[in-house]
Amino acid sequence: MKNYLFLILILLILPQILSAQIAVGGGFSMEQSVVAAGGNTSSNGAFNLSGTTGQNAAGTVTTTSPFDQVGGFWTFDQLQPTAAVVSISGSVKTPNGNGIRNVMITLTDSGGSIRTTFTASFGTFRFTDVEVGQTYILSVSARKFSFPNPTQVVSVNDELTGLDFTGQMIEY
Repeated sequence: MKNYLFLILILLILPQILSAQIAVGGGFSMEQSVVAAGGNTSSNGAFNLSGTTGQNAAGTVTTTSPFDQVGGFWTFDQLQPTAAVVSISGSVKTPNGNGIRNVMITLTDSGGSIRTTFTASFGTFRFTDVEVGQTYILSVSARKFSFPNPTQVVSVNDELTGLDFTGQMIEY
C-alpha cells in the first residue's frame, strides 16, 4: 500500500515538474517545452514554434518582430574553420651533428611576405604564429657555410618540427 501511494504521488507531481517555468522576468516568462516527432507546432497567442527531426529545416529563420528563431540542426556553413596559427621549428647542423648558431632562416609565404629569424647557440630555430593551410618557402643562409639544399617548400597544416638543414663550412 505504501508503494502505491508513493507511485500515485510521483505521477501527480511529475507533470508539474516537467512543465515548470525556467525563467521569469519583466512581462515575459519562458516555459520548458519540447516539440517532438518533427513537423509539429506549438502555439501560445502570437508565437508559434515549429520543430523538425531532420535537416530539411536546418538554418531557416522565422521572424516575428522583435524575435528571431533559427530552427533545425547546424548547417555546414555555420561550422567553418577559423584561421589557426602554429609554430614550425628545426635546426641547422654540420655534417657531424654540431649545431650552427647565427644562421639566418627565412620564411616566405605565398603572398611574398618574409619573416626572418636566426639560429640559437645549438643551431635551433622556431617561427611562431604561422598560419595553417598555407605553403611556405623556408631558406637558410650563412657567411661561412654552404648548403647543398638551402630551401625547403613546406605545407603547414599542423605544428611542424624537424625541419633540418645541414651546412658545410666554406674553406677560404
